Amino acid sequence: MDLYKIREQLNMGVNLSNIKLRVTDYVRVSTNHLEQHKSLLNQIEHFEEMIKSNSNWTYIPGYVDDGITGTSDVKRDNFMKMIDDAKKNKFDLIVTKEISRFSRNTLDSIKYTRELLKYGVAVLFINDNINTALPDAELRLTIMASMAQDEIRRLSERVKFGMKRAILRGEILGNDMLYGYKKDKNTKKLIIIKDEADIIRKIYSWYAIDELSVNKIVKELNKDNILSRKVRKWSVATITRMIANPKYKGFYCGRKSEVEDYMTKKIKYFKQNEWVMYEDKENIPPIIDSKLWEMANNRLNKRKKKIIVQEQYLYSGKIYCKCHNALFYRRIFRTNKKDITWVCSKYLRYGKEYCDTANIRESELKYIFKDIIDKLNIDLNKVVNMLLNYYEKVNINKKDENKLGEDIRRIEIKKDKLLDLKIKDLISDEEFRKRNNSFNEEIEDIKKRMKIFKRNKVVNKDIKKIIEDKVKTKKIEEKIISLLLKEIRVSKIEEKIYLDIYLNYLIEKELYINYEFKRGFDTMGTKRYIVYYEVKVSN
Repeated sequence: MDLYKIREQLNMGVNLSNIKLRVTDYVRVSTNHLEQHKSLLNQIEHFEEMIKSNSNWTYIPGYVDDGITGTSDVKRDNFMKMIDDAKKNKFDLIVTKEISRFSRNTLDSIKYTRELLKYGVAVLFINDNINTALPDAELRLTIMASMAQDEIRRLSERVKFGMKRAILRGEILGNDMLYGYKKDKNTKKLIIIKDEADIIRKIYSWYAIDELSVNKIVKELNKDNILSRKVRKWSVATITRMIANPKYKGFYCGRKSEVEDYMTKKIKYFKQNEWVMYEDKENIPPIIDSKLWEMANNRLNKRKKKIIVQEQYLYSGKIYCKCHNALFYRRIFRTNKKDITWVCSKYLRYGKEYCDTANIRESELKYIFKDIIDKLNIDLNKVVNMLLNYYEKVNINKKDENKLGEDIRRIEIKKDKLLDLKIKDLISDEEFRKRNNSFNEEIEDIKKRMKIFKRNKVVNKDIKKIIEDKVKTKKIEEKIISLLLKEIRVSKIEEKIYLDIYLNYLIEKELYINYEFKRGFDTMGTKRYIVYYEVKVSN
């Protein structure tokens, strides 16, 4: 569209409907509710009829986003496709209902209408009577878009207020997707679904009494293909949340989280002592006995406390963002899976706007540490002695006789718990006999292994030789780094990356070394640029 000629005609009093244009439409509703879906169909039908009824206009099939919030334009796939097609000169005019359907963010409204005008495409907002082809449209658009943006802010505040009041009244919030229950539409009370409740009881029993790991429970459930509309595939996260959910013991639980900002959708998660929680068996009938629930959660909480960062990778739990004191996580490049990236967890969660600390390449760290090790003049004999001191605490080929005794005591404790549940009629006679017999069989098996162990004790007397052989393998550098490295603090100033490397190994003086790496030069399809590191090594 020639915008200058169009404006000339409009200023002379020519109606937009009398100008020959290729016209499309954009329609959006923000939820998937049936009423909104009907509104969507009505809008589509209305705009198509309106455009086709004008002999001066050529209809171009419209763009529809169904059930997507207007506060985030990048998630609206068809909206972004429409912008791309405008760039390709596929139409001259976009007809839409109102500004709030186009974008509820003032800056985005102006940004996209300006971008469209640059491509020669105007937007006609029917209800707001704004045509962006006119010179005064941007001022009117700014005013109307600001009003629309403020309306969603006030709507967000009203929703927050309503939820807080509902929590104070003890109303059960959320949808009908809590496994084990369905919600009565009239009374809003939860009703137990028997088949699902049986699975929940089995999960708690496996975890609290049999002491199966969550991973093992997941495998058992997926192996038996126990699924429903609420659970399409069992996962560790699903089981963990289920065990920790107080509703299964008949407790009301609310205010676990809250949307901090209506635009960013950032969610604040409250600590458990900040939740609104109390017993409410009338509205939430318990599936799990409170004692069994406590047993399961005591075990879950103990395991959580033991979880430190697992050193499954060389640098796990050792790289930190200096700005936010946040751990770096390991990620794999899409274009080159042979190289590994370490990225700030705050960056991964909130994006570059929150944390601009540089990502670290593992291949570059490997080169840096090889150079550091050379500069420190590390004696391999010292490495052998360090490993020897560690391994002397454990005979690497000896089965621990005491461990077998501990296994028997652990099973005896399980038997006591099982008997306690039977006395309180929490399990049936048949289940008690079955589990008790299983525990007795385990004890007998361990006792047999203890007899064999006593007859065939083997003590390895040459630990040093084994360690020396291991040191000579290709993984020597990783072993040395693992022993040396305490932590790395990463920061970035302008175009340079700074690494503060702290070692467990005492050195006579601090080292300051500069490194330069060319990224992308050996990888097809990646940006080519140079990375500078200034490394400070101290103990």
